[in-house]
Amino acid sequence: MNTSEYNSNSLTPESTLLYFLRKLFETAAEYAVYIPEVGDVIILSKGQLVSIVERNCADSMIKTLPQLAERNVFKPINYDEIDSPERVTALYVRNTGSFTDSLETSLNPDQPLYPEWWNAPVPFAMSSRGTLRLNDMAIKMFGSGPEQLNANELPEKDEFMVRLENNDEAILIAFKKLSPGIFTIEDCTNNLTDVDDITWWAAVGLTWIKEIENQGGKWQRLDAPPEGKKTFRACEWQGQIQGYINIEMPPRKKNVTKKKEVKQVEQKLEPETKIEPERKSDDVIGHIGPQAMALLAAGQTRDDILL
Repeated sequence: MNTSEYNSNSLTPESTLLYFLRKLFETAAEYAVYIPEVGDVIILSKGQLVSIVERNCADSMIKTLPQLAERNVFKPINYDEIDSPERVTALYVRNTGSFTDSLETSLNPDQPLYPEWWNAPVPFAMSSRGTLRLNDMAIKMFGSGPEQLNANELPEKDEFMVRLENNDEAILIAFKKLSPGIFTIEDCTNNLTDVDDITWWAAVGLTWIKEIENQGGKWQRLDAPPEGKKTFRACEWQGQIQGYINIEMPPRKKNVTKKKEVKQVEQKLEPETKIEPERKSDDVIGHIGPQAMALLAAGQTRDDILL
């Protein structure tokens, strides 16, 4: 019987007994169990934990429970004294985090309760007691690498993907939920390039949309092309239209004042040109002396005139 419904890495041996008590009430578990790395498993009832907290031990850490038991602050419960332990829910705390399960688990805390079909020729993964475990087929396909994942950090979804770095190579594993805590796993490494492309273009699209918004534009996601609008675009991926986007930008404003200022500056930069008055021919002749007039006669030079 596997009744695991709660997994958390927020409750650890370094957590206080008061926090342990709060989580015990939140999960509606009847017993609190601490599994140390070395030593016996400590089992407490809810009433015992309340009594310990009230005896000025609220700030003591969970990992100090063995020492508190040695000082006779409380007496751990004997598993054999509990009727039908397989039907009693307990909140467990260990170095990998916390989880809820039947009290029967306290007898073999490191041995998960596998379903009967666990060794079927299908790759299975099971999230149990803060760790991820694989069946023989999964280990044959993926090795033991996926078991290094923290089960408490897996997404709480029926289907999700996990990227695992393995010897400088990325492996993409798809998880599909079969039952609480048990998944089928599939190698999707060949689709890793497509995932990277999708991520890249998604980032490009978000950046573009932010730029449009910064410029005062508006956008709208559409499932069908709008009627009478020329501002929409079809969004296509690998030859298939995924939808449409309509973008409307604000009209540009004409800055008349700025144009006038530019024109005035250009006029100031133009060099000033002085225009001389046009002289008439009579004025030119009036300024010529008698000697120069004689030079105009045909066949005469200046020496002839002086003679």
